[in-house]
Amino acid sequence: MLFPMKIKIIANPKKSWARALARDAALLLKRSGHRIVKRGADATVCIGGDGTILYANHQKRIEGAVLGIGSAKSYICQARRQAWRGRLPGILKRKRVVRLMTLDCSIGKRRYNAMNDFVVHATHFRVAELTVSASAGRRVSFEGDGVIVSTPLGSAAYAYSAGGIKMPPAQRKISIVPICPYKRAFSPSVLPQGGTVGIIPGRDCAFIVDGIYVRRLRKGEAVRIAKGKDITLFEGVGRYD
Repeated sequence: MLFPMKIKIIANPKKSWARALARDAALLLKRSGHRIVKRGADATVCIGGDGTILYANHQKRIEGAVLGIGSAKSYICQARRQAWRGRLPGILKRKRVVRLMTLDCSIGKRRYNAMNDFVVHATHFRVAELTVSASAGRRVSFEGDGVIVSTPLGSAAYAYSAGGIKMPPAQRKISIVPICPYKRAFSPSVLPQGGTVGIIPGRDCAFIVDGIYVRRLRKGEAVRIAKGKDITLFEGVGRYD
């Protein structure tokens, strides 16, 4: 990436502070010599929090390296809304980036990508019946609320709350975490990045990508999850200020 840069700005339209900050950020970046573009960007600035980044990725709107501006609770965002002016130009100027793994999922002919996690979850207050298999050879069938398959970045989110291991964002592993398995029949586990995960629901379930409900999974509909393409983010991901 060269300096100055072509920068795309994506603000969460549901947050007034994000819309206002986007206007201020555009002015600051233009004064610094950058170009604000709608496509063909060297970098994407997402304003609104971690969910804004995840949703932008889900919509395939991210181009180049990602820089997020969020709240004090943000984990992916490198800058906070209360102190973004001092950090934004410096992060862009240093151009230090990290490449983090994502996950790809195939269900029939459909393909999905996740920065954080894929979740198969029970619906309508019914217990999920799932068969989960891993490339390491393990296969387990259990009843419970569902299962989370996450990246190292996502291991600090829902997967961690459900009892999984929190990994450094730059690690190259896949986390599998059951959600309330009956009699703890299935414990959290970790696979190397080359591993694959298969999930077959024994009854209809919800399929969720990075916290976004995508569709209903039908009984017996096979889900296959493996490593996806890396995503590039500016340094500072995974730090709490």
